[in-house]
Amino acid sequence: MTAVRVGIVGLGRMGRLHATNIAERVHALEVVAASDPAETAAAAARDLGITFVSDWRELVARDDLDAVLVCSPADHHAEQIVAAAAAGKHAFCEKPLDRTLAGIEPVLAAVGAAGTVLQVGFNRRADRNFATLRERLAAGELDAPWLLKITSRDPHPQPKEYVVESGGLFLDMAIHDFDLARFLLGDVVSVSAAGGALVDPELAELGDVDTAITTLAFASGALGVIDNCRRASYGYDQRVEVHGRRGMLAAENELSSTVQLADETGFHRPPLPEFFLDRYGDAYARELEVFAAAVAGDAAPLADGVDGQQAVAVAVAARRSLAEGRTVSLREVLT
Repeated sequence: MTAVRVGIVGLGRMGRLHATNIAERVHALEVVAASDPAETAAAAARDLGITFVSDWRELVARDDLDAVLVCSPADHHAEQIVAAAAAGKHAFCEKPLDRTLAGIEPVLAAVGAAGTVLQVGFNRRADRNFATLRERLAAGELDAPWLLKITSRDPHPQPKEYVVESGGLFLDMAIHDFDLARFLLGDVVSVSAAGGALVDPELAELGDVDTAITTLAFASGALGVIDNCRRASYGYDQRVEVHGRRGMLAAENELSSTVQLADETGFHRPPLPEFFLDRYGDAYARELEVFAAAVAGDAAPLADGVDGQQAVAVAVAARRSLAEGRTVSLREVLT
């Protein structure tokens, strides 16, 4: 099979990660060129063995590309996807599609008019544990799912400069969990959130929180609860549990090994991963494999534009719920 030729817009951490995965693991894709306005970007492209283009518009216009990986700051995602669609190129975009729902509408319209593939980088859908959980739920193993619990805690808080630019906890961190919740149990109809700046009280002055509980009501009638925290002293904590009529399905944390030591002080297991790239390394490669298959017409995108829109809608509803102290419906934020 001929490899899908891609250009990468943005050579930050995620752009470099995808370039490396394509070179080493995802042979259905081929990186042709990359673009990034940073002063260090040309050197980064050279180190990766990639042709460098200074202007992303020039990159998108190239005739030797089939698709674009959008790994730039979120404020540029919508414009770059629209340009890619206009040029007849497929797009893989890191989350979010845009920080506003209004900004996502032209993205969906452009992709729909062009008939191009759009996949959003919700890599947790490609994690082997969560994917298996989804398969077993779809097979009816619980009969009727009643309750979803997601725990998502980072080992270290992000710098304040990052928080200011990221869109905040709900749109930056919890959005992965909002998408995972939809991936497992379907559409969300209402959201209620509570949170506080408990790890770093100064975040409150920036209008953000670092600790939150978000409750979800699903169209099926099931309920969900997500707990997020920017700091967990014991490592990167990622767990999911679904309770239903026939019992419970759970995906626990992945460890470096299953070897335990038991001694007079108790049972000791290997520590949790310290970084999201360690926990989800395989998932990042797998999501690109699915994108290549989608471009080839052999699979559906792992998360499409509507999935991207819905995840942002849940994040917007959570933020509004926290600010106004009430439950917010998805219909309210989407209209």
